[in-house]
Amino acid sequence: MAKKKRQGHYCRICGEYKANEKFSGKGHAQHICKACMSKKKKGGEIDHDIPVDDDDFDELFGDMEYDMFNPDIDIMPPVEPEHKKYDKLNKEEKAALKELWADIVIRYWEDERLIPFGEPYSKIKRELLEIFTEQGEIALKDDNNLKVFLHDTMIVTINKILKRKM
Repeated sequence: MAKKKRQGHYCRICGEYKANEKFSGKGHAQHICKACMSKKKKGGEIDHDIPVDDDDFDELFGDMEYDMFNPDIDIMPPVEPEHKKYDKLNKEEKAALKELWADIVIRYWEDERLIPFGEPYSKIKRELLEIFTEQGEIALKDDNNLKVFLHDTMIVTINKILKRKM
């Protein structure tokens, strides 16, 4: 027999299924309706030992994500990064990539006093792609346009460093 599909969300405090509108943004994640949340804030008695305070909730559950559309599933699966070519990035993503690459090149230059070439270049490029995938949730495809962008940005960055030293 199939499980009965319920609409709305389950409130952990009052134990009722309520419409989406009865939950605030934080209430969705904590599974606590607006009425129970306001009782807690007014100092009303709540019998359950369920963390309602944001600090207590974060301390107990950390960075767990909740699926607010299905109260039976608490933890969402990890997000698969979106695969894109450099040309398909928007202006903000390109600016973030440029800034991150400049930081990596500057750090390499300060450590080695060399322009990265060959294996060191490949190593810091892999570092860039890994960091960008983690932070931007975008896996860049290593195509010719990306190589040209990285090379040009690296040269400009090192030239700026050298001009400041003069």
